[in-house]
Amino acid sequence: MYLESLDLTDFRNYEALRLSLGAGRFIVAGDNAQGKSNLCEAIRMLATMRSFRAGTDRELVRWGSAGHFARIASDIARVDGTLRLEIIISAPPSAEDPLASAAGLWAGEQGSRDEVGGMGAGLPPMPPAPPSRVAAGKRIKVNGAARRAIDCVGLVTVVLFEPADLDLVIGSPSGRRHFMDVTLCQISRSYCRALSHYQRVLTQRSALLRRIRDNQDDPRALDYWDGQLAALAVPIIIERAGLVTRCMPTADQVALKLGGRGLRLEYQPSYAVDAELPPATAVAAFTEKLASLRRREIAQGVNLLGPHRDDLAFMEGPVNLAVYGSRGQQRGAALALKLAELEAIEIETGDQPILVLDDVLSELDPTRRAALLESVGEISQVILTTAEPESIPRAFAASARWLNVRDGEIG
Repeated sequence: MYLESLDLTDFRNYEALRLSLGAGRFIVAGDNAQGKSNLCEAIRMLATMRSFRAGTDRELVRWGSAGHFARIASDIARVDGTLRLEIIISAPPSAEDPLASAAGLWAGEQGSRDEVGGMGAGLPPMPPAPPSRVAAGKRIKVNGAARRAIDCVGLVTVVLFEPADLDLVIGSPSGRRHFMDVTLCQISRSYCRALSHYQRVLTQRSALLRRIRDNQDDPRALDYWDGQLAALAVPIIIERAGLVTRCMPTADQVALKLGGRGLRLEYQPSYAVDAELPPATAVAAFTEKLASLRRREIAQGVNLLGPHRDDLAFMEGPVNLAVYGSRGQQRGAALALKLAELEAIEIETGDQPILVLDDVLSELDPTRRAALLESVGEISQVILTTAEPESIPRAFAASARWLNVRDGEIG
């Protein structure tokens, strides 16, 4: 899989960008704050429909854009043919935006409807529309047909390795859960739907627990939500455990190449599900465990059991690297996991993901840097960003196409 082209309109600091890409290696070089990570963010959004950096969609729209929208479009080559994917991000102007005029608001509304073309480009001046008519949100088209975001996750698969990923081992459990979820959502849409539903059930059940604690509701109301939570939690736990098992051999091999003594990934669910049990039996056992925790959950007003409390441990022999590993060992383990992720997605989908390396080479020592670049030789498309071109080994640099970025422009 690879991007044949990438078009950005008013996305972050890119006013208008069109890149012709293709299979192979690409090095995007430039100083900090010029747009390297923004480019990686756009590519990752093609896979997940979400930003890995922004708190809100409003942050994705270029400051001062007259239309108050951002657009990402790409032609993607896959093993089963080429598809055209387009994401339109509409965001109402903030009160501080100097271009939040009536004319600008109208252009944003009109642009959000014109999902295929230039989003209002070339339109004649029109009367203003009330600000309330500017709707926030995303619109997505695949080969010209409107699609829901959740149905588009995984049409493009991308493995992103960014500096924050180097802290996967020592970071919070939520980061490791996020890693598992993003990987599995690109592999399985049913997992993505189950996870989305699980989050809604979790929110509802949490609110109910607090109402019961405050004597505002009947504890028997939990019976329904226990059943809902269990039915969704069990397959999520099984899928996560399966992913960790599939990643283990590759992660272990990469860790050995990096000079370690191997790597064992250990999935640590808050409730272990036996994948060999019939689904109904596993769900019943999970529900029974919830019942045994009911008093504690009501007293604390929180959900104590489920995938939202799971974790992933990185072990080198009997040693937990998060606690006893050196900084180099921890970063090596994170690197091994990301390369294992790429292979797991390829095996499950039959198509090799795009690999995006966002300014991580400077964070790795020479041994791990060389091992990483040696491991990506057979990948269809690698996009690497750097603020230190001299840090890239000569062999990789010579085989790559160089793109220089400055202030949202690439040449």
